[in-house]
Amino acid sequence: MSERSTPTRFRIRWGWFFVCIVLGLIAIMIGWFAAPAASHLGYLAGVLANVGTTLLLVGIVVLLERRIIDNAVRVVRTANEQSNEAIRVQIQDLEDRLAAEWESVTTENLAEKKSETSRLTDDFTKRIVNEAKREE
Repeated sequence: MSERSTPTRFRIRWGWFFVCIVLGLIAIMIGWFAAPAASHLGYLAGVLANVGTTLLLVGIVVLLERRIIDNAVRVVRTANEQSNEAIRVQIQDLEDRLAAEWESVTTENLAEKKSETSRLTDDFTKRIVNEAKREE
């Protein structure tokens, strides 16, 4: 009964992308002209090292992020489905026990059946709550 929504497609904002590239190039050029002429080679090496570091981080963050998040979502979804199935089984067991209890009801044992039903539901509730506390 759970409907899975289709994930929204990631949209690249090309305007911001090109603005960031242009601003980065402008900042590099300002640094080039601000650096003394004797240290231009060191400045270029520093810029290349920073660009390399940035590309490495972009590769890790952008390219691997989706895989990491997808795997985490898959693990959580699987655990949730297993938990839901375990609860469904326990609820079905309670329903079967209650149905079996009420099959033989008579006017003489009605109070006894109500008492037993109350005990069964209380035991079920306590068991579920205790299991939830242990999982935390």
